Amino acid sequence: MIAASLVSTTAIAMTNAVSSQAATFTPFSFQTNVTASPPIEPASGLLNDPTKDIRLDSIVFGGGTINQFEVVSDAKVLRNDTYTLPDGSVYGVLHSGRGPNTASDPLIGEGPSKPNPTDQDIVGSLGNLNLNSILVTRENANTASIEVSFANPVSLFFFWERGGTAGGTTAGDSDLLVEALSDDRSTVLASYKILRANYTKADYNISTQVIPVLNNGPFNLGSIGLRLDDGATKTLRLTSSNNNLGALGGDNGPDFKVVAAVPEPFTMTGALVAGGLGLMLKKRKKVTA
Repeated sequence: MIAASLVSTTAIAMTNAVSSQAATFTPFSFQTNVTASPPIEPASGLLNDPTKDIRLDSIVFGGGTINQFEVVSDAKVLRNDTYTLPDGSVYGVLHSGRGPNTASDPLIGEGPSKPNPTDQDIVGSLGNLNLNSILVTRENANTASIEVSFANPVSLFFFWERGGTAGGTTAGDSDLLVEALSDDRSTVLASYKILRANYTKADYNISTQVIPVLNNGPFNLGSIGLRLDDGATKTLRLTSSNNNLGALGGDNGPDFKVVAAVPEPFTMTGALVAGGLGLMLKKRKKVTA
């Protein structure tokens, strides 16, 4: 009992020490493995049918494969700047988008297709593993900012951005500020500005429909991973600004998907307990020597 208590106390102390350190984001590239319908026209140069479901199966990076994911379980719209069309319709720059034929494809569920998404609509768009169900940001007004939360603290995040015309060289064509927040959302633990040049091609294509304002594609998809070092978070704040200044002057309306890797508490706990046991054994050897 005394030994177990010492190990537990040591582990807790080490955990507190780690969590009190300043966190940083480290970017990395990864390979996206999906299941999707083949292109309708094999000679089109498309990698898949961009109108249908695209199911995320696994991610490969650093010599390992991840196939267990956390998806967005809660969301909050912080800012959604609006614009007015000639007919008087008012829309925010945020939209929930999906492939035009995803609703009729039984492969995997998807979110809504609609402008001015509510908090729950954003969860619908991002809270699944359908990579053809995304959050769309238009270039008609200045700023869009949301918070997205996961059920558990996580530290590995995977982003996809709707980029250039399918078959072209462009992977991503927009920028996005990513901030990791504390549990009470009052403190920024780490921040990273994903620039369009940071993305690498993810080797699948999508088209996007937002009823009744948008239906376009197909596009390339770019991908980038962010690792939160020396910490974990449940909530990210995602912000784009100056979207209405054009591609050269602002963030250019990022259209994106984000998921996280399921945390591995056993690995962390095992390391902490092993460290605690190592300290105990060293002390015991000194006493008996």
